[in-house]
Amino acid sequence: MTRATETTGRTVAEATMTALKELGISRDDADIKIIREPRRGFLGLLPGRPAKVRVTQQVSSRDCAEEIVGDLLRLMHFSCQLHVTESKSTHVFNIETAGADGLLIGKSGNTLGALEYIANRMLQRDDFRSRKIILDVSGYKSRRDDFLKSKALSLAEQVKSAQQQVTMEPLGSEERKTVHAALRNDTGVVTRSVGQGRVKSIIVAPAKEKPKSRSRRRRKR
Repeated sequence: MTRATETTGRTVAEATMTALKELGISRDDADIKIIREPRRGFLGLLPGRPAKVRVTQQVSSRDCAEEIVGDLLRLMHFSCQLHVTESKSTHVFNIETAGADGLLIGKSGNTLGALEYIANRMLQRDDFRSRKIILDVSGYKSRRDDFLKSKALSLAEQVKSAQQQVTMEPLGSEERKTVHAALRNDTGVVTRSVGQGRVKSIIVAPAKEKPKSRSRRRRKR
């Protein structure tokens, strides 16, 4: 992603300084292109023309992600500390609030999930489509994953015992992946997502038994 601006001034140096202040960067972080040199007027009869420059700043996906998350939290009036870790394709933000974890997380993580969705849409808008923002609050997601895995395993045993399907509460895409993965190797149940939009429910149902193949008797000749 790049940020750029074009500014004018009486001299190239003046136009450049105006652009650097506008972008909030130093000369070392800027790519400066002179679009037009200044020109004096002729004997005071013809007007002169100012210098014009284009200053460009290269912005990393991490810087962009930090700006997006920070701005969203400020707009929500949260005072937070952000701890960022990176992998090849993700920026993971662990957010520490001043005693407002529950408010930021929301019921079943709904507020945090909505905030993560908005942050990713904004990051993709800035041409970082291969990167993803993951938001967590004081390790909530790890605890939530453990809870979902345990619940999925318990429901699977219930389904196999009663031979009746059950429907879990609506979940976001990442939480659905956790449930599906937890039961993937259980041959006694099958899982499928139902519903519309980003939030869907998961049905855990008994697996249908494959019909036993009948052994053919050999005819005696």
